[in-house]
Amino acid sequence: MIKILAVSDSHGEKDILNELALRYAHQVDHFVHCGDSELSSSDLIWGIMTTVMGNCDYDYQLNDEYRFQAGDKNVLVVHGHRHSVRGSVAGLKREAQQTNASLVFYGHTHIAKAELEDGILFINPGSISQPRGTLMEKTYCIVTLDDQTAKVTYYNDRHQEMADLSNQFQIL
Repeated sequence: MIKILAVSDSHGEKDILNELALRYAHQVDHFVHCGDSELSSSDLIWGIMTTVMGNCDYDYQLNDEYRFQAGDKNVLVVHGHRHSVRGSVAGLKREAQQTNASLVFYGHTHIAKAELEDGILFINPGSISQPRGTLMEKTYCIVTLDDQTAKVTYYNDRHQEMADLSNQFQIL
């Protein structure tokens, strides 16, 4: 079983990132930040979390995407602004298919959402500092992977589970 904590769009709110790192240090296998941290690429938090560049990040040392292996699953992390995610995940889907990714983490919209499309699980952890949409809660998520399922559990900034958002998906 592999656990991935995903957070996005912290927009300078460093304290919550430090809190997440301390709280989950020995509970998750990967920490990913989907961009718009507005922190320097030399910030110490990046020794624990891996981030990508968002449209509000101006440190050009950050990468546009991050790929890694979680068990037998290929994982892609992007911010999403270059993939027009406000309209749909079609741009992300094309890149996921090109890179053979089973899981795609993205941000940019500030709206927590997990959806399975053509065998690819697209996960937006929402925003940990500036939520948008109908659910005005600051959120992050933890994805628990086993051989063929991915359980996506959302939490608010007080670390309370958001059961209405959480879901389990069959992935190949």
